[in-house]
Amino acid sequence: MRCWKTSITLITLCVAALCASACTKNRTGRGPEIGGADKGCYVYTTNDDEFQYVSQQAKVETKWYPEWTSRHGQTLPDSLDAPDIWQHPKLSTRYAATMHENSAATDVSVEPGPIPANPRVEYFHVLEKGTRLSGMSPFYTFLDEHTVVTISFGRDAATLLVVDISGQARVLDHVAIPGRGSSAMELVSKRARLEIFRDTSGGAYSYLDSRGNVYVPGADDTLIGIPIRDRRIVRDEMILLDLAQDVAQGTWVSDTMDRSDNVLTALMPDAAGKVWFTSKFGVVGVVDVDYSGTCPRVYTTAVAYFALRQKLVQYLGEVPKGVEDLLQRVEEAKETGDAEDLAALRTEGRRRVNLEGHAFEQIQNSFSVGPDGVYIVTSLALYKLRFNEETKRIELDPAWEPTYAEGDLIYDNDRKIKPGHLNDGSGTTPTLIGDQFVAIVDNAPEQVNLLVFRQDNGKLVSRLPLFEPGSAAVENSVVSYGNSLVVGNTYGYTDPFSENPTAGGIMRFDYDEQSGGFVQVEGWPAMGHFDGKTATPKLSTSNGLLYVYHRDLEAEGHHDWQLTAVDFRSGWPVFSIKGFFEGKDFDDNVSGLVKRITLGKKDYGRKVFNNIWGTFSFGPNNSIFIGTYRGYVRFSSDPELPAAP
Repeated sequence: MRCWKTSITLITLCVAALCASACTKNRTGRGPEIGGADKGCYVYTTNDDEFQYVSQQAKVETKWYPEWTSRHGQTLPDSLDAPDIWQHPKLSTRYAATMHENSAATDVSVEPGPIPANPRVEYFHVLEKGTRLSGMSPFYTFLDEHTVVTISFGRDAATLLVVDISGQARVLDHVAIPGRGSSAMELVSKRARLEIFRDTSGGAYSYLDSRGNVYVPGADDTLIGIPIRDRRIVRDEMILLDLAQDVAQGTWVSDTMDRSDNVLTALMPDAAGKVWFTSKFGVVGVVDVDYSGTCPRVYTTAVAYFALRQKLVQYLGEVPKGVEDLLQRVEEAKETGDAEDLAALRTEGRRRVNLEGHAFEQIQNSFSVGPDGVYIVTSLALYKLRFNEETKRIELDPAWEPTYAEGDLIYDNDRKIKPGHLNDGSGTTPTLIGDQFVAIVDNAPEQVNLLVFRQDNGKLVSRLPLFEPGSAAVENSVVSYGNSLVVGNTYGYTDPFSENPTAGGIMRFDYDEQSGGFVQVEGWPAMGHFDGKTATPKLSTSNGLLYVYHRDLEAEGHHDWQLTAVDFRSGWPVFSIKGFFEGKDFDDNVSGLVKRITLGKKDYGRKVFNNIWGTFSFGPNNSIFIGTYRGYVRFSSDPELPAAP
């Protein structure tokens, strides 16, 4: 049994039974409980097999763009000033600590990326099959300049890897983590396959803290802490927190829906060190890891409670008849924190507003953290939340509360999944712009908009149409550097196993002091059509280059992927680096049938460079790591261009 105090915002972790069969299937489990009176924390144990992989050097093709060299020769742009952003005190500091480089999700790094100086492309090729097919790695963080930590995502199971990158990639240690539980047949069915690739659970939004501990949101609603010391996993200190009941307690999910789908999506600590988590169907929780008891305390709520009246009006056109009293009772229950009352009100509310079979509000993206709050975007709205230490509750920033009545924070949304989106809402992790603004992209009909709000009160600063009507979708965070924003178009990318003709394009917007808003930078990029597909463009200030990972526009089919570097100032393309395998050079160990039903056997050694929604991160020594179909690719180079003859 599991015991807790009846509070939607305060739950003390106790004993729970959680899907033992799933843990066994994924070769992960739990050891003894930690502590005495407080229960629910466990030693995390696994029974790991040898992890099968090989490091392969791909052929490399480098191209300088004549539009750049005719003006500047084979030189690089000047560096940019290092970004002036708040450094999260609890996260790793030098290299990427999260998928989007930092807690502000700026996708900007001071590390230099690869350049045309003895460029190298290494494919970390996962040879696992069965439950661990395919092995794509969407998350990277670094212990030091010689060690990367990543997660290999298989069809059903997943594995956290500690990899030596001082030379040819070599796995130093690994540990199984709970997988998503997808069956082999789901990869065959296009509809089921799309659901797999739209699932952001299982560890993509993990993080590395400043002490060398990796925290992973497990696909089975567990939080797993994995300490790494001296480049090895400290197995007898791994911990697991069972959050399944906490997620159920906080949720607003229809009883007709499968609650097992309400999985954890993201983790990150706030400025005080409390670990926040989100779930797919709108649960927001806080883990007090510094609680003095033997187990942390967990506080949860449903994001649906915030600005509920305004959302009902925007979603349904009006507050349904007979619901006014219900809204008042919800506010009273929120004040008392009575979980039983809130649970009853949720059931009654779903019946009255006919929400059976619908999650109402989803969280599919990661979130951002600033010094004074946590920024979360759902399929309906943008929020700035904080944890009240006195009341021990998660609350909306009071300065934001009146702004919801203006309607902008509950953004324009046609409630459709656009080609190139993962769900029927915003596809962006909120991006913090210094200490002034926060940016997302909406899901408006026909043409999506870049929305920029004030951080202090949530008021809208700019609404800017993106790309062409009928060909616009953004499923990646906005790049933020100084007072400049860059947005990439993902419209058209749906099935990774198909060609996916996509509209593509990148746009830049700069802050205009005179108007007090952001405006499009005309003529940027200066030339060329950059189709970023599914990888967020990222900026290296060290060499003033914006990197875009995309398919070679001259190639027919869904092969020939390359990294293109664009001068951030002018938008001129500078160079590209392409990795590929010819013939049978990529000696994959899967059957011909698997090749045919996934990427197709023709050009297979080129198609495996498809990043399939995986983003990339800047690493040590002029490197970029990006997830690909059968593992990850490391682009790297020497630090300086060869001297001109």
